[in-house]
Amino acid sequence: MHDSKVKTMKKLAIIINIILIQSIIAINAASLHTTDTDTNNNKSKHTKQYYKRKSYQWNANLHRTTGIATSFERSIFHYKHQPPPICSVDNDDGLSMHRPPLSTTKKKQIKHIVQDIFSSYPNFLTKPSLTFGLCQSIPSNVENKYCNHHLQTSLLHLNMLTFGKPRIVKPSKKHIFINNKSSSTEKERVICCIEIPIKGGLLANVESKSSTTSKKKDEDHGCIRFIWLQTKQPNKQHTKKHKKYLHPEIILITEIRGKYRPTLAGNKLPISNMRKMLYYSTQRMVHTYVMWRYHDYVVKEYSRRIDG
Repeated sequence: MHDSKVKTMKKLAIIINIILIQSIIAINAASLHTTDTDTNNNKSKHTKQYYKRKSYQWNANLHRTTGIATSFERSIFHYKHQPPPICSVDNDDGLSMHRPPLSTTKKKQIKHIVQDIFSSYPNFLTKPSLTFGLCQSIPSNVENKYCNHHLQTSLLHLNMLTFGKPRIVKPSKKHIFINNKSSSTEKERVICCIEIPIKGGLLANVESKSSTTSKKKDEDHGCIRFIWLQTKQPNKQHTKKHKKYLHPEIILITEIRGKYRPTLAGNKLPISNMRKMLYYSTQRMVHTYVMWRYHDYVVKEYSRRIDG
């Protein structure tokens, strides 16, 4: 009897997921042009847009044999206005190339600003312009903003995803590239890398195969990784003490890593073609669209906070 109830709840969860995801797709597709235009017009009145997106690349897969989903999204933003001022090579921290010289205190704050924006990703998912009030983020501890967050539906209060505490990590060198090419005239620096673990929710299949509680807590259910890279392209004419950097670019990379298994893929392995197509046409497309919007939001929010 208990197994029957569990199966019924799983089927109900899949149906709710499909309805919610398809609703977000339909609403955003219908209002994408209007929403983006209004948002850009409103923000342009208060915040200078220093960067413009140059390219957006993505790749997402669902492995049939393991049921594990992965994704990779990358945006490149280039500076829209005149080249930045000369930067000192010895004291350059890779953070202040796009603006006039900043105070030492301001420079130290920039990295923390990026970390805070990445760590606040669950709150971004509840923006009215993205989910139109269909979702809300509930923190597990109101007094600590870096705690677990539960992404729930606004009406039925169903827990769609549970995010763990953000953690600072050091990415591997494979991310330090531009357009899959390495050039001696370019220099890239990792400004910030944050991971937010996925702990559970209707969109995540987190059934434990461990026999002990301690192992269950340490299980890997995947995470979302956020990376901020910044490139520097020095001009050929420079002195020993100073270089003039032209066309600085910001690269944002987001990934689904680890052993994230979407509920839509089911428990049976290998994944059937029908379930794979179901995931590809719903949750995969929504995630790609959300990250496209999020990359743009990160750069705009960064510019807003620096101006503030």
